[in-house]
Formats: sequence, structure tokens, C-alpha cells
Amino acid sequence: MEDDVSYIANDARCLSAIEDLAAGMETLNWLGQYLELYMSVTYGPKDHPRIASCNYQGKHYKYIQKFAKVYIQKDFENKDPFSHKSEGSED
Repeated sequence: MEDDVSYIANDARCLSAIEDLAAGMETLNWLGQYLELYMSVTYGPKDHPRIASCNYQGKHYKYIQKFAKVYIQKDFENKDPFSHKSEGSED
């Protein structure tokens, strides 16, 4: 039962995090604020991509999966200087 509650709570926290980003929260602040959540809803060996832990006892938790995907993408964009258009760029 405790694990069921943990997944339900984490799914709700992930939805809230997604909504914060959509509401305009600055990306670096968002990444920092939700790092602990990201680490708690994903797993994997060090120096390898992490995997979302979004399935439990036959139930899929879609916001955990979506949050992990968004977190990975935003983290990658933040680390890749070529993923953003430069200011004044017409491209």
C-alpha cells in the first residue's frame, strides 16, 4: 500500500512540476528545484541515461513519465549551447 501511495504522490508532484514550467518558471530554477524529484522517480547507473520508474503493479503513471522526459530535455538544452538561437538571430 505504501508504494501505491508513493507512486500516486510522485505522479501528482510531477504534474505540478510540469505545470510550473508551463507557467513560465525559469528553466535553471526549475531544474534545480525539481532535481530531487527527478532522482526519486528515475533510476539507472551513474554516467548513463536514467529511466523513468512510471509503472507499478500494472499501472502506468503518465505524469512521472512525462516529467522525466521533460526534465531530460530541459537539462540537455541547458548543457548544449547550440540548442538555442542566439539573440538577434534571424533563424
